[in-house]
Amino acid sequence: MTTLFSVKVNGLLNTVSEACAGELGVLVEALERAADYPIAAVGSGGSAVSAEFLSSCRTWLQHSATAVTTPMAFALDPVLPKWGVWLFTAGGENADIRAAFQTAVNEHARRIDVVTARGKNLVADVGAEIARLHMVPVADEKDGFLATHSLTSTLTSLLLASDQVAGHRGKERCDKVRTRSENILSAANRTRDIEAIAGAWNVERDTLIILHDPALTAAAVMIETSCWEAGLCKVQRTDFRNFAHGRHVWLDRYAERTVLLALTCDRSLPFWETIRLCIPSTIPGVHFAFGAPGRHTLFDAVLKSFGVVEGIGAVTGIDPGKPGVADFGRLIYDSQDLLVAVESEDAATRRKRRSEQRADEPDRTGRAWSFRRDEFIGRLEAAEFGALILDYDGTMVATNRRGKPPTEPIMEGLRRLLDGGVAIALATGRGGSVGEELRSCLSSQYCERVLVGYYNGAHIVPLSVDIRTTPLEPDPAILDAFDRIQAEATMFRSGWLPKKSPFQITIGVDELVSTADGLGKLREIVDACPGLRMVRSGHSIDICPEWAAKPRVFDAVRGRMVDDKLQMLAVGDSGDRHGNDYELLGGEFGLSVDQVCEREISCWNLLPSHVSGPDGLLRILGGMRLAGAGRAQLDVSMLRRR
Repeated sequence: MTTLFSVKVNGLLNTVSEACAGELGVLVEALERAADYPIAAVGSGGSAVSAEFLSSCRTWLQHSATAVTTPMAFALDPVLPKWGVWLFTAGGENADIRAAFQTAVNEHARRIDVVTARGKNLVADVGAEIARLHMVPVADEKDGFLATHSLTSTLTSLLLASDQVAGHRGKERCDKVRTRSENILSAANRTRDIEAIAGAWNVERDTLIILHDPALTAAAVMIETSCWEAGLCKVQRTDFRNFAHGRHVWLDRYAERTVLLALTCDRSLPFWETIRLCIPSTIPGVHFAFGAPGRHTLFDAVLKSFGVVEGIGAVTGIDPGKPGVADFGRLIYDSQDLLVAVESEDAATRRKRRSEQRADEPDRTGRAWSFRRDEFIGRLEAAEFGALILDYDGTMVATNRRGKPPTEPIMEGLRRLLDGGVAIALATGRGGSVGEELRSCLSSQYCERVLVGYYNGAHIVPLSVDIRTTPLEPDPAILDAFDRIQAEATMFRSGWLPKKSPFQITIGVDELVSTADGLGKLREIVDACPGLRMVRSGHSIDICPEWAAKPRVFDAVRGRMVDDKLQMLAVGDSGDRHGNDYELLGGEFGLSVDQVCEREISCWNLLPSHVSGPDGLLRILGGMRLAGAGRAQLDVSMLRRR
């Protein structure tokens, strides 16, 4: 009797032909665009085969790194925004792939590419500037339990698009792919595969170990996934040498239950031959040999895998195309848990969760970050602020605009608050250059009313005071550290040395020959000079006295508020444990426009994931509503709007 799976495989050549005739220009452009940045390839079930295939294609095209991951792994711990994301799905309807897509959108992935046969609705609510859709043609719309046609069309399209990226003409390669596919999928070839499987299998055997060349991972994943999803047998896959590191013990104990399946390329054939000679001859093995490693060899191996699955189905008496699914299985598949988890978080809680994971305190338990966020927002909205304390670099001025004054919209927002009687203070790691930049865009009437805590709060004076003309008594420990740094001048590029300043030594990260080695030497110097500490911002390392801290500015500005019982809002960008705003943002009302820490009560970033730095500060300033003379309240909704 012909199984449904066999019927589906019989028609695969038609899908190969349709994919060969399809328009690949957009897919080619997507592959070329992603060549220079890392991507996450996301897929589950049969779509995991497509993700592995893309990873192999990118490796052989010498593109940037690819991380193959499942929707759950990606949604719970997504990659950085600088990565691209490729999502593979046959129909695009299951909740898990929707959760992964929503995560990619939320995280503002560098680019989102969705490859699907029928899942155009997945990207229906977003524009092409956010996600690019790649529809692959199938000859059989009723794809079957294992989605064989969607998978085959996706792999054919990726194969031919990769050929074009590599500089090959489309028609010639299409003709070769059709010819090779026709041979592999022919009835005679598949019959030989089924017979090979049947010759190694009997009713007592229920375990398959797949040993494969790493270049054939996608083919091995296809067999492994199909065997589990159709309930054909227990299965595990591994490469030949990983198998050698202990996994052979299973064979010793359960030889009568196990069948070995070897998938080799030319280079890995000797590995299999060694294993075959070592293990008892009573343990049956099936071997399929392929050519040199490459995307066409891998494509052939995946097509061959359909025949392998067909053969295992024949000897076990199970139709891989219609194995039967229990009611509880459908309930598990239809679960919305992952989608609910993604939708229950926002950018603010995701940042906190990651900071918690980075800190990884022993014996910690999961925190209800959504509850803590709402609690923090409630305090913010209820508070009346008499002062605003700001970090400078990375907060008022973007790192790539360092040396230039803040933009006019930010200055206008500060003037509005000053006119309303709200006290303004700065807490910066820099020295007199900050005062010079700000005095160029603030009139003298404002400068006298703005306090500046220079050198991370070591020296606090009104902005109107030019500290470069005022001699300051230097901290002895700073002088000692400077002498020690001079003795280690080889850590810096091109003879660079930090400037002497009375309360701080600032070192640009880019000036270090090696960031890791340089940080190590600087820590040794700080440890050798009692009374010093080292903090970091996005672009620099500051060595400063332990007594100097940005929160000193709070005490200085309190007397300038109309009511010293009012709250003070602090805003910075480097709120992580090693950041130079960690202490500044440690109070009840600390807001970050970039990095956060794991503290529950403070240092929250409520901005969308694509907003940071001065753009985030501008939103905060826009949300500050004057509520009377010298007092303001924060409209948090201004921060969180998309």
